[in-house]
Amino acid sequence: MTATIVYRSSYGSTRDYANALAERLGVEAQELPEDESSLVDVAVGAAGPLILLSFPHGPSVPGLGVFDAVDVGERPAALCTVGMTLLEEARRKDRSAALLGDKAQHITRFYLPGRLNYSELSSKHYAVMRAIVSALRLKPRKSDNDRAMIDGYGKDVDLVNLAELDPVVEWARANGA
Repeated sequence: MTATIVYRSSYGSTRDYANALAERLGVEAQELPEDESSLVDVAVGAAGPLILLSFPHGPSVPGLGVFDAVDVGERPAALCTVGMTLLEEARRKDRSAALLGDKAQHITRFYLPGRLNYSELSSKHYAVMRAIVSALRLKPRKSDNDRAMIDGYGKDVDLVNLAELDPVVEWARANGA
């Protein structure tokens, strides 16, 4: 069996992880189409574990529809969320579990550190980040994650660490990749 690796990337760090993971597993990563109705074509019919890599976008993770297209009760499945939240906090809060609902018990979740280059942000995304950071600056008791967001505001921050893929590779191989 081989793994199926699909991803949705906005600024490139998720794509970089997907391609590195695919190389390590000897397969090709596939970018998810914008049209969610064609997700069935991407993920159905393949054998081995299904691994989705995506970034968080507000309260959602783009591409989660792939888990609706595949019977994850029968097939090993994993979600790798690539973001800027400090890893300890992302893993502790495990926000993807709530997004997955009942499927969370069948989908292994990983969190990977990403990249946020303010120099590449769209004006809309930059404005959203400005509003978030402005609110965080007013917050009385800031978490380490809050401070990291404030300190990184307006800067290009690259936290991508391909060594963080080691547990994903181990999981995939243990599940038939």
